[in-house]
Amino acid sequence: MASRNPYLVTQALKTFMWGSILAAVSSQLATTTDAIVVSNLIGPAAISAINLMTPVLTVFSCLMILFGIGASIIAAKAIGRRDENSANGVFTAAIISSAGSGVLLAILTFLFSPFIVRLLSGGNEEIYPLALSYLQVMCVAVPFMMMAGVIENFVKIDGRPRIVMTAVIIGSCLNLILDIVFVKWLHMGIAGSAWATGINYLVAILVCFWHFRSPYNSLKWHPDWKMMKSYVNQSVSQGMPMSLNTLLLGGCILLINYIVLYAQGADGIYCWSVCLQLFMIMQMVLTGIGSSIYSIGGILVGEQDMEGLSILNRKSVLYTVAALTVVTVVILIFPEFFGELFGSRSDNPIEILPYALRAFSIMLVPYVVVALLRSTYQILGRIGLSLFLSIFQLALMVGFVFAFSFISPFVMWWGFPSSSVALLIGLCLYTVYLHYKYKDLRYFTLIPKMEDSESISISVKMNPDSVNEADKKVSEFLKHQSIDDLTNYKVRLNCEELMHNILNHAVTRKKEKHYFDLSIRILKDSVNVLLKDDGRPFNPILSCDKIDLESESVDQLGLKLVNCTADSINYKYMYDQNVVTLNFIRQQ
Repeated sequence: MASRNPYLVTQALKTFMWGSILAAVSSQLATTTDAIVVSNLIGPAAISAINLMTPVLTVFSCLMILFGIGASIIAAKAIGRRDENSANGVFTAAIISSAGSGVLLAILTFLFSPFIVRLLSGGNEEIYPLALSYLQVMCVAVPFMMMAGVIENFVKIDGRPRIVMTAVIIGSCLNLILDIVFVKWLHMGIAGSAWATGINYLVAILVCFWHFRSPYNSLKWHPDWKMMKSYVNQSVSQGMPMSLNTLLLGGCILLINYIVLYAQGADGIYCWSVCLQLFMIMQMVLTGIGSSIYSIGGILVGEQDMEGLSILNRKSVLYTVAALTVVTVVILIFPEFFGELFGSRSDNPIEILPYALRAFSIMLVPYVVVALLRSTYQILGRIGLSLFLSIFQLALMVGFVFAFSFISPFVMWWGFPSSSVALLIGLCLYTVYLHYKYKDLRYFTLIPKMEDSESISISVKMNPDSVNEADKKVSEFLKHQSIDDLTNYKVRLNCEELMHNILNHAVTRKKEKHYFDLSIRILKDSVNVLLKDDGRPFNPILSCDKIDLESESVDQLGLKLVNCTADSINYKYMYDQNVVTLNFIRQQ
């Protein structure tokens, strides 16, 4: 039984989305800013040097995702189940594993940096010293990048995306200022842009640490050495699809570098470098939206709220497609603007650039739809399908570009959108097949419908009539459940008291625009009740002292009854919403 309004899930997504996108900005915008600054202040060889080092930096991002994002998904599900011990253990294991592996890999990369740079640059005497200088400084900065990514993800799943947003804004603005100061005024060259990037990550870490001092923090440092290996293994398994996709992205960029260089020479490499920066900006937005799905969706899966997960997926795809459609239209109309942004001169333009940008831009929307569906499959536990899409999405891109390059250097650029459209069509056909084979799976998303008689999930508008109607729905639902009379009475009493408390005190302005959600799930030994509202922070947990009927207000009396009759009560304020969970042990 379900009657859900998308209001609260949409509000959580909006709250989370901007912080998540800006968290991705902390990684990609720093690199993009480096590219813009060095291309204009040093020359085209500088942006080529940064581009050629992208596969190396991708390896570090891969580790951050493997230990950080994978762990954050596990922790989000634990938070949804209200399992604090597991959430703390996963959090601690992620910090230790990412820090140790990041430092070790940074040292190895620095030691072998001359060999790596010469291999990637093809021995080009103009690019080699620039790339080497950039990579060696980034070896110092990248461990901070990894730690920033891990900590930001845990702060977000703990319900405080605005702290991450603040950290990113401060770090990114500082990165831009220091880029100009180090490169232009202090004449540090391309190494100055790398130092600016490292300082950006360090500042982001320091700002995020404020969350762990706040009363809203629920993640604690808790090394559980007996479970450490298990937590790391779970995190690695969960993070593998996205990590592998990131690792393959580095290989994909490397292979396309060679294909474009062979087909169109230096002009083609420049066009690909500009397209790559746009692709990375798209990845930045995709990472932000995907992080929202991982964090909010992970909690919804932990709560077994598949209706909420379906709403989240639908809204995420809608917002992303709308934004990237606008970007695609702008590129189709004004491709020259993006060329000039990355150092192309109007007095000596590269003629193929507008054509390449227009063809490349058509790839953005179908590519991101597949990627968002992949994120949903991942949190649903369909790791095999998610891994397949991670590999095939990039393999098809390289294959189509390579095949089209034999037709014509100009046709080569149409390999990008053709690969994405082909994969999206194939995925849609596969999910339609699965839907007809397993009727409880939704089209495309494969989210279970979970329409059963032992749960109810409703959205309630903030007015007395809607609350009274919700009371009737709860009573009618409980009447048909095989639970004892005492538990039935407790559940009805608590739902009634908390719903009226939300109605009277959660919001004071524009109540007609607000909804709160109520979910009840009948389990074998207990009954779980979950309420969410987007009113001001209010913790309903009170000390269950003796109730004085003469001195207590009606509301205070109601809250004390809730605290004394529920077997357990949990409260958390996250994503600007109050989340209250009650548990009632069924009488045998």
